[in-house]
Amino acid sequence: MRRRAVLALAFALLAGPAFAQSVTDPVETVRAFYAADDTNAVRFYAKSLRALYERDQREAKGEVGRLGFAFHVNGQDTEPGFAKSLALAPLSNDGDRAEVRATFRNGGPQELRYNLVREAGAWKLANVRSLKGETWDLVAILSAPLP
Repeated sequence: MRRRAVLALAFALLAGPAFAQSVTDPVETVRAFYAADDTNAVRFYAKSLRALYERDQREAKGEVGRLGFAFHVNGQDTEPGFAKSLALAPLSNDGDRAEVRATFRNGGPQELRYNLVREAGAWKLANVRSLKGETWDLVAILSAPLP
């Protein structure tokens, strides 16, 4: 039993922030989400966003559903140097809700706003909005009828 605990602790330390939401810092949660580089990483989603995303996946039946792009990069692909251009900044944090701004270059300047909520002691993504170029709201996209 002690060996398992030591192995679990070692894995947790080696896994680092890229695999876990931050208990105290919503910016680190968004940073970890970008490090995962996978919009299917529903472990980062609040219950309400996760429910909408999973419903979309079920209803799409293996096809493209309501979301036809990788929202975290505001496109289908990323341009060279995308990761180096990513900057995250806290905008608000009232203890249970927070907002984080992500700016980067991907086919032009991009700005996303991440709304986070604290659930089960960790920060989770509740919504994402694009504020530059083509604007969109992730919850609105996932709540719309299937095309």
